Amino acid sequence: MLVTKGSHKVLILTAAAMSILLSGCAAKPNTQNQQNAPIKQQQVQQPVNEDNRIQIAKVAAAKIVELGSVKQTNVLVTKRNAYVAAVLKNDQQLTRDIEDQIANQVKATDPNIQNVYVSTNPDLVNRFNTYVQDVQQGRPVAGFVDQFKEIVARVFPTAK
Repeated sequence: MLVTKGSHKVLILTAAAMSILLSGCAAKPNTQNQQNAPIKQQQVQQPVNEDNRIQIAKVAAAKIVELGSVKQTNVLVTKRNAYVAAVLKNDQQLTRDIEDQIANQVKATDPNIQNVYVSTNPDLVNRFNTYVQDVQQGRPVAGFVDQFKEIVARVFPTAK
């Protein structure tokens, strides 16, 4: 093959053009592969014993008051546990019999409840009353979960 002056320039221009085209293609990101690539999501799991949802069990509270020995009560439920703050009539003491009657009423209203913890502690009664009133009036109760956990740990040390 003979290389002449004119063909030499063509070869150089062709080589330059090819290198520009090839380098341009290599630098171009492959958006199609990126679009089809799966998106990696990281899930953050709450600790297993963590339960931040507290429900007010109005029906259970009404059933408990029907027992006759209970003047006023509030029932708060978390997962499978119910916590009852009760005021008994005629300055009665909380007996095992009354506690069992209360537990039976709560479990009758919600078969998912496995444990019922009952207290007549005035501090617990006041805190439960305040919480229920705040919820009914639409007030924010965000900090109550932490308070609730502390109260439960103190009043019901055997609660899980």
